[in-house]
Amino acid sequence: MNPMVQEALGSIVRWALMLLAGYVVQAGIWTGADAERYVGGATIAVLALGWSLWQKYRSRLKLVTALASSKPLSEACLKEKLAVMVGIPSVTTPQNVIPQQTGDTV
Repeated sequence: MNPMVQEALGSIVRWALMLLAGYVVQAGIWTGADAERYVGGATIAVLALGWSLWQKYRSRLKLVTALASSKPLSEACLKEKLAVMVGIPSVTTPQNVIPQQTGDTV
């Protein structure tokens, strides 16, 4: 992932968690030091979860695209096809259904 995107996502997650932590500190549930520690840990956890979900999505996308292809594809060809995102089947295709290319194909 692009380092700039990583930093931006981290900043957004920390900002949202700090808003929540500010409320919890104001309510007297946490101290300021607790909030900093918990927000740091939660930020890492949220980003790790997001990264994991993204990788699972991309893996599923590759699988259904390869299955929907009318002929065997090399990995390089599959990457090219995914780069243009044309004719890509849905990642929500059930396991007992043959994926179908959608729209225009390349």
